[in-house]
Amino acid sequence: VGIIFSPGIGGDQMGFQVGEWADSFTMAALGIIAYLIGGSMTTRQLKCMGDIIIGATLGQSIGALLFVFVGTWWLLNLLSHTAALPLALALSVLAISTAPAATLALIHQYRAKGPMTDSLLGVVALDDAVGIICLSLLLAFSNNHLLSAGLTTAGWEIGGAILLGAISGWLLSKVSTLFGESGLRLPLLLSAILLILGIAHSLEFSLLLGSMSLGFFSRHFSRASASRLFTPIYRLEETIYLLFFTIAGTHFDYAIFQQYLGLILIYVFTRLAGKVIGSAIGTHAVKAPATIVRWLGLALVPQAGVAVGLALILSQQSAYLEMGEMIVNIVIGATLIHELFGPLAAQLALKRAGEIGIKRKRHHHEGF
Repeated sequence: VGIIFSPGIGGDQMGFQVGEWADSFTMAALGIIAYLIGGSMTTRQLKCMGDIIIGATLGQSIGALLFVFVGTWWLLNLLSHTAALPLALALSVLAISTAPAATLALIHQYRAKGPMTDSLLGVVALDDAVGIICLSLLLAFSNNHLLSAGLTTAGWEIGGAILLGAISGWLLSKVSTLFGESGLRLPLLLSAILLILGIAHSLEFSLLLGSMSLGFFSRHFSRASASRLFTPIYRLEETIYLLFFTIAGTHFDYAIFQQYLGLILIYVFTRLAGKVIGSAIGTHAVKAPATIVRWLGLALVPQAGVAVGLALILSQQSAYLEMGEMIVNIVIGATLIHELFGPLAAQLALKRAGEIGIKRKRHHHEGF
């Protein structure tokens, strides 16, 4: 729907324009999504399968980063693009993240359960964190030409966001116990997320990493009663995604999409290769079961909201203003492909791993 209302397709004829409010809404929606991603991780699961999750996360993140960088840099040089290096760096960083919503929906729909499912949930949550951290590093070095200045800025953005999330998560876990009426928890949680975004923006911390840390530490400090801090938000999840993708779709530019279709396809195929090969190397290095080594990478194909959101953030930065629309359109174009074939690939991987159960009509989000 968003693409239909984009300027180059139907937006001009209908007189439809997205105002400046869209950037604020996009950031708020991403903050909520990041909070849910952070809350999907538990210290218990990390302790039980920590080596496999960390090995797989590092392997597939580095694999996607390297494969996409080499592939896109080669094609951009072939096309004699003047900004080949920064553009290839940006796309390689955006390739890291995986779609948490699509993965969760698939697992709940098919009642998947087992070691690979647990590993998949852990990797999906952690690789989004890795993607956000890598984006913070990229922006820090793009805005500071000196290595020392870039490292200092990155340390401030990342370290400050994690500390802010830890303190706020502890406070939220304590304050939430005062709200016995469940209907009041939703405004409390939304206020907390928006407050974290505001403070992080004022102090120049990473906004998404701050929200993700809030979700992780809220669950950690709440322990057994953590569900009260996430269930109200889960009820809004589909609505938030619908609005977010509609607004993101309005940034679509058919001329750019058509011009760089080859780059989109290179991005999709090199990302797939990097995820599969990198995941296999990472899990093999930590001696994971053969099933996980063989199939986990294929389950990491879906990519959507986080990547689009990071692309929108990147397009607003001074270092990437001139190529911002191009980056957004490449990622949106790739998202169309990833969300068509990604869930099918993930379903195949879970089926081959023998972890797909009987379908059920109702499901509840419980983190993992």
